Amino acid sequence: MYKRRKKNPFSKLFRLFSRKDALLVFLALVVVFLLMERYAGIPAEVHYLPGNAPCAAAESAAPVLGAPTYTAAEASLQPEERIDIKAIPPKGSPVRFVMHNVHNYFVEGEQYRSRYVLKPKPKKEREAVADVIASAKPAIVGLVEIGGPVALQDLRERLAARHCEFPYFRVLPRKGEDRALALLSKYPIVQDHSQANYPLMGQQRRKMLRGILDVTIKLPDSRLYRILGAHLKSRVAQNADAASALRQKEACTLARYVQGIVRSQPGLPLLVFGDWNDSPSDPAVRIMVQGVSEDAAMVRLSPEDSRGEEWTHYYKGGKEYCVYDQIFVSPLLRKRMKKSGGIVDIPAAAAASDHRALWCDLR
Repeated sequence: MYKRRKKNPFSKLFRLFSRKDALLVFLALVVVFLLMERYAGIPAEVHYLPGNAPCAAAESAAPVLGAPTYTAAEASLQPEERIDIKAIPPKGSPVRFVMHNVHNYFVEGEQYRSRYVLKPKPKKEREAVADVIASAKPAIVGLVEIGGPVALQDLRERLAARHCEFPYFRVLPRKGEDRALALLSKYPIVQDHSQANYPLMGQQRRKMLRGILDVTIKLPDSRLYRILGAHLKSRVAQNADAASALRQKEACTLARYVQGIVRSQPGLPLLVFGDWNDSPSDPAVRIMVQGVSEDAAMVRLSPEDSRGEEWTHYYKGGKEYCVYDQIFVSPLLRKRMKKSGGIVDIPAAAAASDHRALWCDLR
């Protein structure tokens, strides 16, 4: 006689799933994993710790970021040891810096980097952007929301027609993002540490949405300025709380990047500009001011227009005047500067962008 084999108690359960069902379960698990990776480490709110370290909770979990790394091709151009901080003159004639969010400065012929179909910025608005920048007579210009290399060349040509030429420039396109950061300069860019795919603090897969623009400019009198640019997560989002949390995460990442710079190049004048999509009282701005350590604290400038007003962005949907565009400088650089600067409020500003241009004089 043959003994009847005992039935596996799970056999009926296994038979319930067809191959199709198993595939759906697998895909669901993949989605859950990706969501966990997307939001891992993004705080619901910022809890300020004792002292000047709003992001200190994560500081011990990862090495200090911001100390640049080089490829073989970059090594001949950019080693930190070639900058003698002590040889930098303490101050000299003012050098005007302008930052401007040029609001979707897209042009025909640009190679777009996302799946969206983008509308070129009307020529009248591009002319207005050039009028705004040229009116401030800058030596260095930080740009937000420029389309890419073709758009930057379009703007350079319009500025040159206004006798405002910038032979040195850098644009930072990033895959998946059509709005890029860029910088124009009358003086040579002697170092370029720009990071298109810089990881968010505590993560490897999630990146800074528009990267980190990072260049060093050298003036004829040997003065050096290291300038960073960033564009944090937009407020236009389905989940406002998640968008705010992401901006805080980006600000913490950038603050730790600044810490790496001030520790590897102590005494080098440093400026950070960008569209923070947050006001001075919001966490993302306060994070930059406090820094992740006392030596990495920054000073936020408060430029005003001709009427004494500080707003930089007009949001038509909510009928709101906001202070979203920011310029931060290192304490040493702020001591050299006489004023916080100003805001360009000529008539062309309204046609150029929904953001106004800010300026400051570096020394």
